Amino acid sequence: MERTTFRRRALAAATVLALLVGCVTTDLPPISAAGPDFEPLADEVALWDEARAEEEKLLEAVALYDDPLLEDYLESVIARLNPREMAANPEIVYRVRVVADPSLNAFAYPHGSLYVHTGLLARLDDEDQVATVLGHEMSHVEYRHMLRHRRAAQNRAVALGVAAVTAAVVLAGEEADAWQDGDWGKAARIGVLGELIVGLGLGLAFMAAVNGYGRDLELEADRGGFEKLAAAGYRASAAPEMYETLLAAADRQSGKLATFFFGSHPRLTERVASAAEWAGSQPAPPAAPAPAPETARVFRQRMGPLVRDNAVLHLDAGELDLAEDDLLRTVEWMPDDPVTHFQLARLHLARAADEPDPDRREALRGSARAALAESIAIDPELPEPHRELGLLLHGDGDLAGACAEFRLYLELAPAAEDAPRFRDYVRELRESCG
Repeated sequence: MERTTFRRRALAAATVLALLVGCVTTDLPPISAAGPDFEPLADEVALWDEARAEEEKLLEAVALYDDPLLEDYLESVIARLNPREMAANPEIVYRVRVVADPSLNAFAYPHGSLYVHTGLLARLDDEDQVATVLGHEMSHVEYRHMLRHRRAAQNRAVALGVAAVTAAVVLAGEEADAWQDGDWGKAARIGVLGELIVGLGLGLAFMAAVNGYGRDLELEADRGGFEKLAAAGYRASAAPEMYETLLAAADRQSGKLATFFFGSHPRLTERVASAAEWAGSQPAPPAAPAPAPETARVFRQRMGPLVRDNAVLHLDAGELDLAEDDLLRTVEWMPDDPVTHFQLARLHLARAADEPDPDRREALRGSARAALAESIAIDPELPEPHRELGLLLHGDGDLAGACAEFRLYLELAPAAEDAPRFRDYVRELRESCG
C-alpha cells in the first residue's frame, strides 16, 4: 500500500512539473462514465491530496453546525440523487457537513466533501429544493470541475507566460472573463490579489466557495443537478423555485452575508431562467401527486431547529429582518418549541431598543413579555427565559417579579457564567423578594 501511494504521488508530482511546460486537456469525461473502473489521473490524485490537507485546516477554523441527524438526512438525499455509476465508484464517497454561517453558500471539494451553510438551508421550502442544491454540488465533483478549471487556468498561464500555478488556482468569474476576452493586463492584476488569498492557505476553498468555476462550468453543474433531480423523482419545478427564492433572499443581504453560491446578480438571474427553461422541457407526470405528508414532516423536523438557530446568527449580527423571517417560519413549523419563543422575545427586545416612539417601544416590550411567558409555559425549566423576563420586569419597575424570576434562573442554572451577577441582583432586591 505504501509503495502504491508513493508511486501515485511521484507520478502526480511528475505530472505537475509537466504542466509547467505544456498544455493539458480539459476535455475530461465525468467520473460516472467509467463507473467502478474509474481511476483518477495523476494530477487529480495530487489535487485530491491537496484538498484533503486543506480541508483539515478548514475543519480546525470553521464553525460546524452540530446536528448528526440533520447530516444523516442530507446524506439520505445525496444517496437518492447519486447515479448508480457514481455510487459504484470506490474513489468518491460523498460526505456532507453543515457550516454555521448565515450566508447563502455551498461548495464542494473534488474528493467528495460537500459543505452547505445554514443560511442557504434555512431558505429552502422542501426536500426537492434541498436536492437541487446538493445535486449542483455533487455535479461539481462528478464532472471534475476543480481539476478542469485548474487545468484551463494553467493552460492560459503556460500560453501567455505570465501566471504561476498558485495564482491560476483562483482564476474565475471576472478574471476568467478577462482572460477569455484577451484583457490580460486586467486578468494579471486580479491574479495578484488571488495569489495573495491563496497564500493565506485555503486556495481551493476560495475557488469552490467564493470565486466559482466560471459561467460554463457552473451552468454544467446546474444541468447535472437538474438531471439528478429528474432521475431521482424530485419535482422539476423545485429548481426554478429554489433559484427564485434565493435570488429574493440575496437581494436582502449584503456584506459578508452576500451570496456566493450563485455568483453575481446577473449570473443568478441567468440561472433562474435556465432552471425555468429546463423545468418547462420536462414531461409532466401523469398525475402529479402532492409531496407525501411523511416527507414534508421529516423535512420540517430536521430543518426546523436549523432555521431557528440560523435566526440566532442573524439576531447576533443585528440582521433583525432576516432573523424575523427565520423565526416566523420556525413558529409555524415548531409551535411548541420554547427556544423559538425565547428568541422571538430577544428579537422584540432588540427592536424595542432601537425604537424612538414610546408607544411602539412599549408594544414591542409587551410582545417580548408575551413570548417569554409562552416559552416558560412550554418549558418552565429552561433557564434563559426566566433571566430575560426578570430583566424586563426590573425595567418595568416590578422588583418583586424580577427577583422571583432571577431566583428561578439561579435555581435552574446555578453554574451559569453570569450567575454571580444575578446573585448580586437578588441581594440588592432582598427587601422586594419577600
